[in-house]
Amino acid sequence: SNCMAGTRFYSVCCINECEGVLGQIERHVGAPEALPGAIVEVVERIPSSTVAAPRSLHAALIERLEGVAAQHGGRVPLHGRL
Repeated sequence: SNCMAGTRFYSVCCINECEGVLGQIERHVGAPEALPGAIVEVVERIPSSTVAAPRSLHAALIERLEGVAAQHGGRVPLHGRL
């Protein structure tokens, strides 16, 4: 949970930045799965609170995406457990 404190009447929660990134990937891809290169292309253009865009993803992250794709017919599922 992203909530740190609260009472019966309110909760103090932080925004989950990953949800915004996933939303942008979903809008760009327009499908429940995508080629690794399409995901990399989108993510490299998305700024975050800690990293400016454009960014370059580390080769190890790209390799992990490609590994996931290899297990799923060449595409990376955007939802569900890997």
